[in-house]
Amino acid sequence: MMSRDRRPITAAAGALALAGTVGGCGLIGQPQNKSAELSEWFTVTSPVFRDGRDLPPRYGCTTYPGGQGRTPPLRWSGTPAGTRSFAIVMDDPDASGGAYVHWVIAGIDGTVNELVEGASLDRTVEGLTTDKKAGYAPPCPPKGERHRYRFTIYALDDPAPFQNGAALKDSLPAIAEHTVGRGRITGNFGGK
Repeated sequence: MMSRDRRPITAAAGALALAGTVGGCGLIGQPQNKSAELSEWFTVTSPVFRDGRDLPPRYGCTTYPGGQGRTPPLRWSGTPAGTRSFAIVMDDPDASGGAYVHWVIAGIDGTVNELVEGASLDRTVEGLTTDKKAGYAPPCPPKGERHRYRFTIYALDDPAPFQNGAALKDSLPAIAEHTVGRGRITGNFGGK
């Protein structure tokens, strides 16, 4: 039963490798087959913003007034049994060149169910962003533009499926291969 549920996700990883993009691969976006994968989704919330609403200014880059570049607090519940760890991928689907990945982190212990603001996590691994840098890149859309920022949390059946500094072409398929569930919250940032 586990292999049947993961087949669409593994196929998505193949599409990622072939297409070289993250926008349409299914890993970052919605499941390709909602009826088959609906049970995989769990709840993600934040005490500082609601899904589809604005991120407070302190979570943006420092070029914006009040921007401190901090990670927002996130909470999740309803994760599947067998979860050994979590990964988080933050992306901007509204970037001019297609989905822009701002953060890839994995190896978050499977017993954790929240991150505090500005969290510094021990024993985790971070993959490279679209800019080929490891670490969190805060929301920073061009002035006058308003973008959506998706924080997708993946429940994994592996403690850490990739090494520190892994390229997107390696980290995203590794996450996809080990995903047993996921949840998402989206915040908006930038001018209107």
